[in-house]
Amino acid sequence: MGIAERLAMGSEQHNEQRYHSLQVSEVIDETADARSLVLKVPPELSARFDYLPGQFLTFRVPCDGKQLVRCYSLSSSPHCDSQLKVTVKRVAKGRVSNWLNDNVQAGDRLQVMAPAGHFHLDDSERPLVLFGGGSGITPVLSILKSALRISQRPIKLIYANRDEPSVIFKDALLQLAKAHSEQLQVVHRLDSLQGYLTPGEVRRAVQEHAEAEFFICGPGPFMDTVERTLLSLDIDPQRVHVERFASPPDPDIVLAQEHAARQASAGSATTTLTVQLDGQQHEVAYVAGSTLLQSCKSAGLEVPSSCEEGFCGACMCQVLEGETVLANNDVLSVKELADGWTLACQSRPTSVRMSVKFPD
Repeated sequence: MGIAERLAMGSEQHNEQRYHSLQVSEVIDETADARSLVLKVPPELSARFDYLPGQFLTFRVPCDGKQLVRCYSLSSSPHCDSQLKVTVKRVAKGRVSNWLNDNVQAGDRLQVMAPAGHFHLDDSERPLVLFGGGSGITPVLSILKSALRISQRPIKLIYANRDEPSVIFKDALLQLAKAHSEQLQVVHRLDSLQGYLTPGEVRRAVQEHAEAEFFICGPGPFMDTVERTLLSLDIDPQRVHVERFASPPDPDIVLAQEHAARQASAGSATTTLTVQLDGQQHEVAYVAGSTLLQSCKSAGLEVPSSCEEGFCGACMCQVLEGETVLANNDVLSVKELADGWTLACQSRPTSVRMSVKFPD
């Protein structure tokens, strides 16, 4: 058996170990095309499923004879809710979102990874400005509820939807706004009445909040409009947080991309990786053909990761020295790639010297 086959087999076994069977304790119909799934975590897994406000869960579901993987944000708050809850909105032709909406019932079990993601509430006391579009309200609500519970930070939420019936968590937001009227301002926008959010409206919404922390989640064009506008106002990019998800390609396409990436890195002379993680520097042996993530984990480093298919961004790291070849990328923007960011789960070194840093 060759190196590639051993790596693939090890990856398969590792994937099996990363998934946990969780029971659905409740299904809540939020709107005509969105529902929440409440998950029961057994005591022995409680520490494993600790999470930060705004993080997501990765699910593996059977669909069309394949095992498909998708990430869904937690709408529950670790400071307010006793059980995990994700909210899933139907996507046109979305195989997994429709499967979850059509088939899952209380008592069913789902294959779920532990929480992950860099889009989460920090511990500063800066004001918060939150932008949610459609089902992008899901992680934003988690952040909002926790911030109200554990801080006195002023919070402004701008929430855009197609029309009034499509507003998820309408009643919950109304109750929060009433209960925290001195701290929270909720601004609803409906495309059917006001059209799509414009850069001018974003500028007006944040003109008194230049020093805030900004969180953005929603449809691609919505996020692009908000992010570009904020950056055009010379707001520190470190305070602008954007959550992007994409549906990964099917398993057969992923395998083809893996094969192409291995071929492209076959001549690599890399033997050692320098890895900066949690403020410490590590020298890691590199096994030819493996990804950065695989080498780090083989060395016992607990680097952040989740889907391991290039679409959640949990394993983002910055290349400080060297070059890599990236297999699948559904999350990094052109600017992020230009700034040296890569996905450890999809990246293989092609240079002699290789140094990467994971976010603190």
